[in-house]
Amino acid sequence: MDFQLTPAQQAIKDKAVDYVRTVCGPMEKDWPLSDYDATPQQIQYLRDKFEEYGFRGIAIPVESGGKGQGMLAKCLVYEQLKSSFVTHGNTALWPGYIDPPPALFRAPEAQREKYLRPILEGRKAYHIAISEPGAGSDAAGIRTTAHREGDHYVINGIKRWTQDPSEPYIKPDYFVVYAVTSPGKGYHGITSFLVDYPSDDIHVVRRMETAAPGTTLGKVVDLEFRNCRIPAENLLGEEGRGFANFNEQLNRNRTVISAGAVGIANRCLDIASQYAKSRVTFGAPLAERQAIQWMLAESAIEINAGRLLAYQSADKMDKGGDARVEAAMAKAYCPRMACRVIDRTIQILGGLGLIADSRLRDVYFLQRILCVAEGSEEAMKLTVARGVLGGWGKAESSDASYFERLEPTAA
Repeated sequence: MDFQLTPAQQAIKDKAVDYVRTVCGPMEKDWPLSDYDATPQQIQYLRDKFEEYGFRGIAIPVESGGKGQGMLAKCLVYEQLKSSFVTHGNTALWPGYIDPPPALFRAPEAQREKYLRPILEGRKAYHIAISEPGAGSDAAGIRTTAHREGDHYVINGIKRWTQDPSEPYIKPDYFVVYAVTSPGKGYHGITSFLVDYPSDDIHVVRRMETAAPGTTLGKVVDLEFRNCRIPAENLLGEEGRGFANFNEQLNRNRTVISAGAVGIANRCLDIASQYAKSRVTFGAPLAERQAIQWMLAESAIEINAGRLLAYQSADKMDKGGDARVEAAMAKAYCPRMACRVIDRTIQILGGLGLIADSRLRDVYFLQRILCVAEGSEEAMKLTVARGVLGGWGKAESSDASYFERLEPTAA
């Protein structure tokens, strides 16, 4: 890729920097430890400014009602937004952080009008419902079913890890539900549906708190669909295309998540660097200690590597390429990288890094969750390995005679 940002990309990055500095900056001192303790006025102010700055729908095609600036532009924005403790937990940016499935961009006008346009206008939000108690990275293990009855589908099953729909700041207006319509066909038997909420047929059967309780990923539920009847017109795309729809969305999600991990890691490196220069021990600043210098250097190297991985994935998508391997590389690396950088920052700050007001605990555990969510590191490495074994990244100058030289055929 060309490492020089276009004028348009630089402009959107500058706007994101300004949003963090002028909108989020003054709010950081008094921002509560839990996003859910923020006032409705604070949340609405951040969302209004988000809209005013033109960030909503930035990567959604113009023909579908979005800004059409591409995935790299979105990464540039979220790298900055996730660097602020105000917006890192995503609550203030909901909806908008995770775009709807691209299948909805191409959906019939009636579906787009009801389910896409309100998101682009900030009037509605949605949650994904794909994981189940027995199906995470292996989506083929889904047991939720949807069978057709006349002009309706009837959905039955339990979904896990969806955000708590009772929380007012992230309450969904609909779910994108993935269910089996053709048993025995594996991935090709999964279909996606748009399911309105609230509904008398959708029930929270278990509530759970994660290690990052003050964020959008902090309060999750098991959600049961009990004979949930939806109009057949709420089928998203075609029967059997649900897994393909989800994978298309996942590549985008993983890339943006990776850019966000770079953003918070870079913020923490800045905190660590500032403290190392000001904290004096045994007559000299921490910054003069080789052990501290190496921590800072390792963090800087890893952040730069992560940024390039995220940008490479976004750039390939913007150019119409299949970025499955690139997105998996970025997702396998960046959240875990952010955890390492945050951990080093805690170590450099010492006791101050361990108190709640440092915010480092919260951002660490959110990134730790993202090492699993949207595809675990292990699943991502499997995707990368399959790509490599299938020829991804093959050197153009590969010498086919290499092994012949090592093991020449006997005369």
